[in-house]
Amino acid sequence: MAKRNFNGVQFSTAPTIVEEAGAAIQDVRNRVVAYDENGKVILAADATTYPIGVALIEAGANDVSGKESGAVAAGDDVDILVHGICYAIANGAIAKGAAVSAAANGTVATATTGFVLGVAMSAATKAGDYVKVKINQYKA
Repeated sequence: MAKRNFNGVQFSTAPTIVEEAGAAIQDVRNRVVAYDENGKVILAADATTYPIGVALIEAGANDVSGKESGAVAAGDDVDILVHGICYAIANGAIAKGAAVSAAANGTVATATTGFVLGVAMSAATKAGDYVKVKINQYKA
């Protein structure tokens, strides 16, 4: 997949929400989030937690140096896409058309059981790749 920079670009006009972060997150951008026990958002860790959506590319701090881009402190607002098409960060190889769920550190992986975030509309060949996802949450 070609390298792309979507800063300042609205990829989707789909529904978004703003929620309070329940913990400090080093870089929330393009990561799957879920609610914690207090109703605040944290990075989803795996498919056992219902995924609320994916944090927008412009979520968190936006500094020119890039050192703290995407950072949020506990209590900061997080902008989240809850339905539609987005880019998420892959945890490993994902086939186009595969169902995906949350994985470690808010990434996405091929779904096997638990809660599904949606369907991969592009492939990922390795961890760290961006994969286009159509959000359509359900339980596998």
